[in-house]
Amino acid sequence: MESNARTKAAGVCEDCGKAFAVFESEDGDVIPIGSRDGCPCGGTSFHVL
Repeated sequence: MESNARTKAAGVCEDCGKAFAVFESEDGDVIPIGSRDGCPCGGTSFHVL
């Protein structure tokens, strides 16, 4: 059975530095909450603070 565990965290866009609430999955994916298409600047890479 697969686990879809994820945790909420604070994260930032690696392109512009804008802060977001993010979900971090067990495999390290970081997805902004409410902005599944990425940052308004066009960035799609995020890291957890």
